[in-house]
Amino acid sequence: MGILFGIVAPVFVLIGAGVISLRLRWLSAEAIRGMTDLVFYAAMPCLLFRSVVEAPPLRLADVAVSFIGGAYVLYFAGLLLARFVFRVRLAQASVFGINCVFGNTVMLGIPIIDAAWGPEGVANLLAVVALHSAMLLPLATILIEADTGTGQGPLAVLRVALPGIARNPVVVAIFLAFAWRLTGFGFAAPVHRLLLLVGSAGPPLALFCLGASLPKPQGLNNLREIVAASAFKLVAMPALVAVLAHLMGVTGVAYAVVVLAAGMPTGANAFLLARRFGTMMEASATTVVVSTALSVLSLTVLLGWLR
Repeated sequence: MGILFGIVAPVFVLIGAGVISLRLRWLSAEAIRGMTDLVFYAAMPCLLFRSVVEAPPLRLADVAVSFIGGAYVLYFAGLLLARFVFRVRLAQASVFGINCVFGNTVMLGIPIIDAAWGPEGVANLLAVVALHSAMLLPLATILIEADTGTGQGPLAVLRVALPGIARNPVVVAIFLAFAWRLTGFGFAAPVHRLLLLVGSAGPPLALFCLGASLPKPQGLNNLREIVAASAFKLVAMPALVAVLAHLMGVTGVAYAVVVLAAGMPTGANAFLLARRFGTMMEASATTVVVSTALSVLSLTVLLGWLR
């Protein structure tokens, strides 16, 4: 338990420090944005690039299928729950579904998995990181567009969404790293040291910036949606992915990583999607905050089981 506390506690202390720094105005919003850009465009890509190139042989296809398969099943389960039990429109149900399955795999997932399993763990997370947004956000956007009647069909949505995903520096770093890995070359000592120095800044800065960028909770007016989405994300999704990964034959570090990644709390992109379309913003913002707070316990339990 002491080892688990040593992994989880510093993570959430750094998140709390980010929250406090912004609330007390020790740092400006512009400073936080600059730090976030440093994490997103430099530190995390360096960490991922080095982890991929130096990782032992990887099995990523079964990891990806386990994670995305579980996410799709629960997304449609959440959508049906919201549509026919909560009696909301398709657009709201689509956002609720994203709240149930879209996890914080980069800003929170990478630091925790790096602390627990090091570069091998981070490398096994890559399939999840690369496909997470590409497979989930366009689907939800298409369904929201279908309900709101903005005139954009599925192909138009994909034409807008996919180029942005392809330009994502995290995704670009992953694909470049796999290309470099295929060459069989390693890194010269200065390059390795540079990647190590810049990449090492990623996890702590990501956690601090995550705390500073969490949306403000909007109250508990949508309590049933918040509770249901948090339960889906923190309990149902890791449980389902654990079963699917077992059936797919995923073992060892890869198994632990895909299950823990499935248990990450709802990511801020779920709220950004809700804000973009002006639907379920209050419930989505509060779900991000509540699930992140509850994940202190849920992630500790998962780590205790998986390590």
